[in-house]
Amino acid sequence: MKLPVYRTLKGKLVRIPGDIRDPKRRYKHVSNAQTGESYLQEFTDEEESQRDAEEAAWEAQRPQREAEANRREEEARRFRESLRYESRIVAFLDILGWAQAIGTSAASVERTQKLGIAMQGLNAHVEMTSRRREHGGSEGWPGDPMMTHFSDSLLISFSADRYAKNYLEMVLSSVIQGLFLNGFVVRGAVSCGPLIHRESLTYGPALITAYRLEQDKALFPRIILDLSLAKAWGQRERIQDRNGSLIGYRKIWRQDRDGWFFFDYLSYPYDMLVTERNEPRPIFRAMMAKWRELIIQRLAEYRECSSVRKKYVWMAHYFDQICSENLREDIKKIRFSD
Repeated sequence: MKLPVYRTLKGKLVRIPGDIRDPKRRYKHVSNAQTGESYLQEFTDEEESQRDAEEAAWEAQRPQREAEANRREEEARRFRESLRYESRIVAFLDILGWAQAIGTSAASVERTQKLGIAMQGLNAHVEMTSRRREHGGSEGWPGDPMMTHFSDSLLISFSADRYAKNYLEMVLSSVIQGLFLNGFVVRGAVSCGPLIHRESLTYGPALITAYRLEQDKALFPRIILDLSLAKAWGQRERIQDRNGSLIGYRKIWRQDRDGWFFFDYLSYPYDMLVTERNEPRPIFRAMMAKWRELIIQRLAEYRECSSVRKKYVWMAHYFDQICSENLREDIKKIRFSD
């Protein structure tokens, strides 16, 4: 249907005879919501001048637009090409009791503060990892560390090279100790395989393996190894002094009664915290005393909740084993019996 055509003359709309449009002028479509009428209205001279200026400015900016489009296309191309799996060591960790602590934090200033301090500690780890990557130089930071924290989960990964095991153990120990000091324990699993891990992008078979192990097999406050890593990491390691002389052996990944190897986070710092007489330093005794206090507290707290209490029953047995092996009578055992 042909629309009527109007132009503005002396401030009034005047219909153009025959509704004929001038091919040298522009027209705009107008709809009247009240009457339902639609028509074309010829641009005024001022509107024509304004549109000419806008189109000239748009055309003048064409080189910048094209350059920006090329930049984005190149950025997208590099991103696509970067999406290739790397062989990485990945640890998926679950902070036990996190959701419950948040649910009850409104009634406890102390719990609110502990949550905040714990989160600040985790964020500090994430930020440190990010800074290392930023300042790693052309070859990157050794191990290409990555860490992501979301809700009650923590994801840590390193390039699967000869140093990955040591890097991971140091980070796990630091994270576990930091959370423990604010009343939280960790359950998780470690695997090795294809993975893409960025600040806001993480996926791959290795992550699925670690996640499923954490959900289905870890069960207790422990970080277990997948079977392929257990073969390599479950062996004794040599401890040497500065001159390279053998001091002894240690096993950082302890085999549990159900066969799974787990990170020995209670005794991990032991061989680094001994005196010349091979006796535990006071800081180690103090940390063990704090662990004992937490375990006993949780055993009492969850006396009527067997599903949670069994996690701390496991911890009590683990604690007593470490005391027997390292501390003799320095720290009293919990001496828990099922």
